[in-house]
Order: sequence, then C-alpha cells, then structure tokens
Amino acid sequence: MRILKIMMATTAALALTACSASEAKPESNAEASHPTHSHDAEQNINVPTHGPLAVPSGNYTMDKTHGYVTFSYLHKGLSHPQLRFNDVDATLVLDAENPENSQITVTIQAANIDSGVAKFDDHLNSPDFFNSAVNPKITFTSTSFTRASATTGTMRGELSMMGVSKTINFDVELIGTAEGEAPAIGVEGRTKLLRSEFGLGKYVPYVGDEVSITISAEFHKNK
Repeated sequence: MRILKIMMATTAALALTACSASEAKPESNAEASHPTHSHDAEQNINVPTHGPLAVPSGNYTMDKTHGYVTFSYLHKGLSHPQLRFNDVDATLVLDAENPENSQITVTIQAANIDSGVAKFDDHLNSPDFFNSAVNPKITFTSTSFTRASATTGTMRGELSMMGVSKTINFDVELIGTAEGEAPAIGVEGRTKLLRSEFGLGKYVPYVGDEVSITISAEFHKNK
C-alpha cells in the first residue's frame, strides 16, 4: 500500500508539472512575437549632417598657377589624348554655412588650347574646331549646387562654347581647405558631354564624340 501511495503521488506531481509547462508556453510565445526595443538602440541612430565648411564665406579667386581644365576623348579606338587650356580664370562666391548657395564662374581663353603638339594646336584653333578667332571664350556659370555629403555634390550650370549654350552637371568634390590669414579651398569637378552638340563634330565617329572634362582648382579668399 505504501508503494501504491508513492506511485500515485509521483503521477500527480508529473501531471501538475506538465500542466504548468503547457500554460507557460503561450506567455513565452507572446513575449517572442512582441520584442521590446531598447532605449539605447534608439539613441544610436545617426542622422547625417554635413555642416559648414572650415573656411569663411566670401569671394574667392582661382590661383592661376594651380588651376587646370583638362579634357580627353577616344582617338580612333586606340588612345585617350590628354589636352588642357592654359589660360583659365575662375571665381567662387562661397557661402560656408550653406554651400548650396555658392556659385562658381569659369572663363577659358580658347586660343590657349594645349595638346602638346603645336601643329595640332593650330588645327584645333581653326574653323574645323574651336575657330577661336570668332569664338574666343568658353564660359561656365553655375546655377545650383546639391550637396550629397560633406565633401561631394552636383553642380548644375550653363556651359557656353562655340556660340552654343547648354545646361550640364558637374560631379564636384571638395579636395581640402586651408584656414588662417589666407583662407583657401580646393575643388574638383568632372563631367562628360558630346562635342558634336557644340558644333565640334569634326571626324565623328572616327574620333570619339564623348569628351571627359575635369576642372581642378585652388581658390584663395580675396583680401
């Protein structure tokens, strides 16, 4: 009889244990289906802010000894000639607090094109190409700037060349800034265009129509 009582007590205990475990499961599932969000995780969310530039606002002028306008194209599927303009002027009206409000103007003297080959330079200045005696200047004036990060963005503006004006976009990068008594800022811009759209379609398609342009310049704040 004692053994029988022990067996009955053990069976009852096991039944109670199973019942308790069964009742606990829904509560556990409910907790799993509604995970809690920690306050610390919310605090770690980073909202990107670009902030002002490290140089003062004002009028800046390009250092002509450190200003470059270069371009290249595909020549008969064999090479990418590298050309430049040697006489370039540029100004920057900088809003350091809100760089989106800044403006750049660039003026190029077309006759100063430099291919590294004097005979080719003469041909480029002829009516076959830039006809620089009739169209002496190439200009770019920015109309807007959209900031993508602290150091990059897109500058939109009007390019005038060979009597044709078109809106183009430059991918712009802030290279660096220099503070102190002579604040300076270095920027680069890159774009691509079809030369035939500006009346420069000689030898297309044997010589590539697409031209890659790079402007790299150091600007110093006017005193």
